[in-house]
Amino acid sequence: MPTPDYEPRRGSTAVFSGRWLRYEPVPGFDRYHEGYRATVLGWWSGAFELSLDLEAMTALAQMFNAMADYVGGDWRTVDFDGLILTIARPQSVGGGVHCAGPTNGRYRIGWGLAWLPVNSNRCDRVFGHA
Repeated sequence: MPTPDYEPRRGSTAVFSGRWLRYEPVPGFDRYHEGYRATVLGWWSGAFELSLDLEAMTALAQMFNAMADYVGGDWRTVDFDGLILTIARPQSVGGGVHCAGPTNGRYRIGWGLAWLPVNSNRCDRVFGHA
């Protein structure tokens, strides 16, 4: 299982990715299809909460939608219309839909997912700015 390359502090900017974007071109060498430059806002249930700019948020939503199309449209939990981020919460956490717009041009994410800070050199593509 991949581990964080380092542990960024609250308020710092780093590149984050997830296990679901990891692959091994050769045994023992992890790479990530995508990374997202984000600012650490804090932690929720032991997982990072992050702030992304519009470029990173757009790329992240496209990645989630591509994954949903791959495994079946009913898996789609994230939608983004270029301004408002819509997250469908699973029934296990009360269900419903959460809509979020930007605050100072940045979007808050985390969603309890295991985001890992990674070296940008290990990502095929990196989206977003500090």
